[in-house]
Amino acid sequence: MPAYAYVAYDRTGKKVRGIVEASSEVAAINDLVSKGFAVVSIKEKKGKAKEKRARGVIAISVDELATFCRQFSTMISAGVRVKEALLVLANQEVFSGRFKKKIKQVVESIETGKTLAEAFEEAGGFEPVFINLIKAGEEGGALDRVMERLADFYESSKALADEVKASMRYPMFIGGFAVLVVFAMMFYIIPMLISSIGIQPVGFLGTLMRVKDFLTTHWMQILIGIVAFVIGMRFYLSTMSGRAFKEFVMSLFPPTRNIQNFSSIERFARTMAILVSAGVSITTALEMAAQATGRRSYETKVKKVIEMIKEGSSIRDAFAKTKMVPQLVYEMVATGEATGKLDEVMDKVADFYEQQLRVSVKKFVSMIEPMMIAFVGGAIAFIALSIYSAIFTMQGQQFGGRMGM
Repeated sequence: MPAYAYVAYDRTGKKVRGIVEASSEVAAINDLVSKGFAVVSIKEKKGKAKEKRARGVIAISVDELATFCRQFSTMISAGVRVKEALLVLANQEVFSGRFKKKIKQVVESIETGKTLAEAFEEAGGFEPVFINLIKAGEEGGALDRVMERLADFYESSKALADEVKASMRYPMFIGGFAVLVVFAMMFYIIPMLISSIGIQPVGFLGTLMRVKDFLTTHWMQILIGIVAFVIGMRFYLSTMSGRAFKEFVMSLFPPTRNIQNFSSIERFARTMAILVSAGVSITTALEMAAQATGRRSYETKVKKVIEMIKEGSSIRDAFAKTKMVPQLVYEMVATGEATGKLDEVMDKVADFYEQQLRVSVKKFVSMIEPMMIAFVGGAIAFIALSIYSAIFTMQGQQFGGRMGM
């Protein structure tokens, strides 16, 4: 549904700006007039272009967003004016210099007459969910409650991400240790043995020595190549085809496929819950929630879901026909639609899949830990066996030479 940016006067004569969704410009004006607004100007908001520009900007970290939302909510609830609250937060040492600069840009935009949501959107780096919720809070006069929900949302996302990262630290340590051991043996231990004992590096040892010589000679080119590859992959994975490739690779293995699916459903349900509770329209909430998952398949399917809803279908039936989410989710959605508590139901769905995600990550880590330990032990054992084999071969040749004499 198109969105229209308007300038109008309310019943008290105060000049206000905002955004309204309607099927046409005439419908938008009629909606505003019915609410007691005297419309001065109205025009269709070209959100797609702005959204694409926002995606090109480095996003603000979840840590800073969670802290900002919590402090901003507290100050607004205490009666501090929005501008003064932002100025105070722009000087907090807990935030980075880049984030402080963003907040100051928001203040400058507000001073020119823009709404808070428009100011954050213009500053760039803030995700669509954040901006849409602020817009809903402004229009509904519940900015403090919306910011509190946003704080809960980002704190929950950060806690879950931290838990997943903590679970992966040990396997990553084992993998890094394996690489260090191989490099230590390649660059120090094996060359020392070769020079002190005089063995000939043949077979696997010879291959290691050739790799070592190549790395020593071309280390600068290799380093540049690795950096270029990492940067290129990060850029590629941010594109549509890159995201599709990432989804495909993760779906090849059942453990990673489960983690990907549970993470997507949790993020989708949590985002939709907070958007619906703030009064955002269902179609916008669905679109934003699909974008929050970061998965192309969700963004593609949600377009079909929105079309079906506009044609009169229920959310439950639209989910079921597109197979966008598992049966458990769309049956829970049906309960939420029937009781008028869709936001609460989606919160419970998110809690359930968050727990499933934690269990899946633990299972994956418990499976990969012994595999990596076995890999490290096997690599060291194989190198040691190659060294002993070379030594025994050399001793056998020397013993055969003496016997020949």
